[in-house]
Amino acid sequence: MNVFFDALPEFLGALGATVAMGLGALIVRKLRGTRPALMPPAAPTVDLSKPTARRFTLLETTHISGKSVQITTARPAGTVITYRFDDRTERFEPTDIPLHDGTFAAEPVGRYR
Repeated sequence: MNVFFDALPEFLGALGATVAMGLGALIVRKLRGTRPALMPPAAPTVDLSKPTARRFTLLETTHISGKSVQITTARPAGTVITYRFDDRTERFEPTDIPLHDGTFAAEPVGRYR
């Protein structure tokens, strides 16, 4: 039991020093009037208040060469766009989902397999 009572003053001293440093840092921050810097967002944010052209990859659609079809449009996500192939047209809905290559996904609308 003596071991605990002998260590008590050192523990209380360390606890008091920690509290004093925390209060000191808080007072300095209040006097400066600044806040700690926030962490940057994990994904790039897109300002949707003004239209900007974005590149979309049409999902489940490929060229004859085997590469995926990409288009550029300024239409916002949720609208329906029409893409014309050689002899047919298909409708796609642009989304706000970023893909690994930096483009956004455009999902086919009304396509049944």
